[in-house]
Amino acid sequence: MLAKQSPSPNIGFPMAFRLLLPVLCTLLLLAGSALAADKPLTLEDVVAKARAALASDPAALTKVKTLRMEFVSVDDKGESPSSMTLTLAAPTLRHQRSLDDTSAVETVICAGRLEGWTTRLKDPGSRRELRVVNYAELRKLQDMARDDLAFFALPTSGGTAEYKGLTSVDGREVHAVHYAYDSGFRITRHFDAKTFALVASDQLTPTRELIRQTVVSTTKVEGVTFITKETIHVEGRKSGEVTYSKIQINPAIPAGLFDFPTF
Repeated sequence: MLAKQSPSPNIGFPMAFRLLLPVLCTLLLLAGSALAADKPLTLEDVVAKARAALASDPAALTKVKTLRMEFVSVDDKGESPSSMTLTLAAPTLRHQRSLDDTSAVETVICAGRLEGWTTRLKDPGSRRELRVVNYAELRKLQDMARDDLAFFALPTSGGTAEYKGLTSVDGREVHAVHYAYDSGFRITRHFDAKTFALVASDQLTPTRELIRQTVVSTTKVEGVTFITKETIHVEGRKSGEVTYSKIQINPAIPAGLFDFPTF
């Protein structure tokens, strides 16, 4: 007589639970991913991703102590060209030389080691005009240098940044971050919602008109992304274009470039 066997303890609910366990784990992982995707970005998140879009190696940004580039601006008709050379040195030195290609007038605006000044030369045979900028102007020039060399990093002192949320630029979804410095220098940057590349920057003129600089093209120099062309709009009306070239990272600075001029 055959003995009756008891039902196997592995059959029934325990077996069904083991079969469902992988499905449940997958559902939980998907739910967790969805929650993470829906988590709103913070100011620090956006800035970190924007800096990563500039350079895959963050050290490449922190190594930039001096910077020089040339650029040419033209009006909305492609005329009235002006050539400029911008030189920056950490933390706050800024020297911009402009030459009007039509009138040959040369202008320099500088935030030096101890003071700021502008010079103007109408023609090679004339006397160079010199004006010392006031303290408020100097502070703005210094903050402009500090901001450019920070590569989107949040101000560590003397300024703040605020995440303004999602908006759009020319139909393109972007994250807006507003930088405000104690000197009064203000700039709002718009980063692509997917790639976090810079799309445009906004500033206000002294008469409260909105200037928008929209990125057209970029290039990489020693692993860092720089703008090579942008369009300029004032209150929505195109006013010109700027083309950048000869971008140099950590170039040697000519002796006396940031020293107060003597004639």
